[in-house]
Amino acid sequence: MDSSAKLETLAAEFERLAEKGVRSAPEMGRLVAELEAEFAEMAQQRRELASLYDIARELTATQDLGDLLESIIDKAIVLVGAERGFVVLSRPEGGYYVAAARRFSAGEVAETDDAFSSSLIERVMARREPILTKNVQMDDRFELTQSIVVQNIRSVIAVPLVARSELLGAIYVDTRLGTRLFGEDELRLLEAMASQAAMAIRGAKLYDDMCRSNEQLRAALDQLRDAQTQLVQAERLAAVGRLAAGVAHELRNPLMVMRNSLYYLDRLLAMGKTDSPDVWRRYITKMDGEIDRQSKIINDLLFFSRNRPRTLTQVDLNALLREVLMRTPMAESIEVREELQSDLPELRVDADQLQQVFINLIVNAVQAMPEGGTLTVSTRSTEYHVIAEVADTGVGMSEEDLERLFQPFFTTKERGIGLGLSVSHSIIEAHRGKIAVSSEPGRGTRFTVELPLNLIG
Repeated sequence: MDSSAKLETLAAEFERLAEKGVRSAPEMGRLVAELEAEFAEMAQQRRELASLYDIARELTATQDLGDLLESIIDKAIVLVGAERGFVVLSRPEGGYYVAAARRFSAGEVAETDDAFSSSLIERVMARREPILTKNVQMDDRFELTQSIVVQNIRSVIAVPLVARSELLGAIYVDTRLGTRLFGEDELRLLEAMASQAAMAIRGAKLYDDMCRSNEQLRAALDQLRDAQTQLVQAERLAAVGRLAAGVAHELRNPLMVMRNSLYYLDRLLAMGKTDSPDVWRRYITKMDGEIDRQSKIINDLLFFSRNRPRTLTQVDLNALLREVLMRTPMAESIEVREELQSDLPELRVDADQLQQVFINLIVNAVQAMPEGGTLTVSTRSTEYHVIAEVADTGVGMSEEDLERLFQPFFTTKERGIGLGLSVSHSIIEAHRGKIAVSSEPGRGTRFTVELPLNLIG
């Protein structure tokens, strides 16, 4: 019968005696004494519950495992009125170790295999059951070993620490000769606390594991960043090397052509042949073309190396494409098809930059058809975009080349530094547009440029 039920029974009996007019002093005294005892027991239970509540609150608020274990053994000793105690934790590989102790050295806990405290803990952890002995020296379950006599052990409680079926360790407390003895009440209290402590330990271990994992991840991330920095630096150096080699090669060739042309013109002057306009025109045209090549290389480098501000104006894309086609030299074996939407809306773009894009695309298409073919330039519009396509029936590209096509300094041609398409890609993205490419070896390549109709800023 619990305290509340017993109290109700005593109160009912007290009222019954009062109604019958029973005035027996011994009888009334007995009832009063029993009522006082029940009130005292209930008050003690309230204090115990309050203590367990405070313990649970403090334990769950502690995340550091070391601090938590120290707190657990301190509170266990106070809770049951023990003299000494320790907490052990299970090892992953088996066995246990002393994690926290009070007035109980680690050497005393596991000094020898026959040490009483060690054997008791091993039994508790193996069976996952608590052990209470009120007087170990009179308990038939335990052999009176030297360690019991030397340490003057008298009363002992040991309880397992189990959380969600996982054995985490155990709590051990004892008293020595001349001090109080443990009973069932102390065992019940320590079991209740052990349940809370086990959950707190599990949470702290998970927190420790998480912190350790975070540290490992942070270290791995730092290593990855260092490796990435080194890789970027290496790639940058390699890119600078490729750029220097490409620029030197591409600028040297036009200079050689112009030097040779000037040499022949100088020879003509020395020989007095100033009446050969066709010859002069041929060399001048050749030099003019090489100057254009150098200018394009320099413009690509400047655009690649710095963010050039855009000047947005209303542009007729069809007119811009016709102008680029007219200015692009191409063999008679190349057929040009213009499939331009007649009512194409105007675009708000940087005309010079957009012209540079389509010069790159159309020149590439022409160069991809050394034996001739068909160059198709088309435009169309949707509700929000204008789309332009440049397609050729040339040599085409492999999947590997397509994946690297817009990377700086990548080129499939013998001449060029590989910046044209990279610059074109940057220009289109700066206009909040998209550029895509599809190609098939031996059948040709198609570039698709999509630009927004209402570009602001």
